[in-house]
Amino acid sequence: MVEAAADRGADPDRLLRGAGLRHGGLDLLERIPSSTVRRIWDLTIDATGDRCFGLHVGGRLRPGAYHVLGHALLASPTLQDAAQLTVRYHRMVSDAGRLSFTRHADRAALTYRRFTPPGDADVQQTEAVVAGIVTAARWLSPDGWQATRITFTHPAPEEGTGPWEAALGAPVTFGASENRMEWTLGQMDAPLPYGDPALLGMYRGYADGILAGLHPHGRLPVSRRAAAWLSRQDLATVRPDDLARALHMSGRGLRRALQEDGTSWRLLLDEARHRLAVRWVGDGARTLGEIARRLGYSDVPSLVRAFNRWEGMPPRRYAQAAAAAAAASAADRNAGAGPASAAEPGP
Repeated sequence: MVEAAADRGADPDRLLRGAGLRHGGLDLLERIPSSTVRRIWDLTIDATGDRCFGLHVGGRLRPGAYHVLGHALLASPTLQDAAQLTVRYHRMVSDAGRLSFTRHADRAALTYRRFTPPGDADVQQTEAVVAGIVTAARWLSPDGWQATRITFTHPAPEEGTGPWEAALGAPVTFGASENRMEWTLGQMDAPLPYGDPALLGMYRGYADGILAGLHPHGRLPVSRRAAAWLSRQDLATVRPDDLARALHMSGRGLRRALQEDGTSWRLLLDEARHRLAVRWVGDGARTLGEIARRLGYSDVPSLVRAFNRWEGMPPRRYAQAAAAAAAASAADRNAGAGPASAAEPGP
């Protein structure tokens, strides 16, 4: 970030001093508090006056900037493996937000949710994260794969979407419900040129050790434990008091802990409903009425509104897309197998 600001004429020493840091006094493995990072963002925005500064920061990132995560990404067999690694180990890089990965009927997506207060720094930092991930996908893939669609929750800039679409290489929508990056399933599943499972295992072991050190005694954040607990519950009847008892906390203590993690009971429940809704609508084994009841919605229209918010399409269209994708995949497998007699030589 400081280097990107220096490229635009800012004084790097002044930026660091303003945040209580100094050149030569930074340990590359030391974690800088989110409040300090936020202060640097504020200073660089003031110094550069560049509305696209977050794009510049994310676009210049290379594997080394991510420490062991960067090496693990290079050893990933597929882009989906890399995406799942990014979700798991993102806290090594920053605790200012959370990533999630979802695979849908016709696409795969990474979604980013910020934990910090809204403002110019929040916008720029979000755009830097998204640009960094899009850039990583390019240098991982054999042909510089581009995302197919990108959305941001903040309003569109006065400059229009042109600079963002040029930098990110994909159609960009502002004012959306999520910060989201999408790729095709073919891109997600194709082998990457430097994939090395043995090397990846070594890097994962090292990264797991670092991750454990971020939470002493192996304790996960309350939000992570809450999400894991919710994934095993009946969402039609579960209540926040049930979660508090399961985590041996008071209701007030639970609310405070979730707030410190940048989330809430309502957001966690919404995420749990989203995951199940996508799975159940996609497999076609349940009616919308049954899905609505099992997820705790009062009626089908409430489910449809939520599904539109999550996926940008109604459940029936999503189910049709999932069925078409499954049929196409089956046809490809059958075509690849060929006739059974072809595998055996004649007399």
